Amino acid sequence: MSKDLIKGLLNLRDEHPEYTEELNLTIARIAPKKSGYHLKNVVNSYIEILCKSLEVDREYFLSKRSHDVLWLRHALIGWVKHNSTMSLTDIGKMFGNKDHSTIINSLKEINNALAENSRNQQLSDTYYKVKEALG
Repeated sequence: MSKDLIKGLLNLRDEHPEYTEELNLTIARIAPKKSGYHLKNVVNSYIEILCKSLEVDREYFLSKRSHDVLWLRHALIGWVKHNSTMSLTDIGKMFGNKDHSTIINSLKEINNALAENSRNQQLSDTYYKVKEALG
């Protein structure tokens, strides 16, 4: 039942791109928590929301190294890794075809920021905000 419903919603999303964000959130709500459907749709929706709030396009968010998006991207990558069994390569694909070594670097940045006596309180705060927002 759930697979057919998800397929139908995915088809609807393809036919009506103006409803992508809402349909991604709906798919994320009904898909099993650890499934690729759930995580990909949650991440895609969250990226869309962040892009709107930062007033940047998706390509900028996924590719730029400026701190306005870098901490959010690191935090989101960390959340995905800690809430899934996805490979680093699969996570990289979700974030603009990043190499697995780029994902490893993001995870190191997050782990360092979350460590006691971290010098990067801003990244730590960003990670906890993303974690809270995504549940």
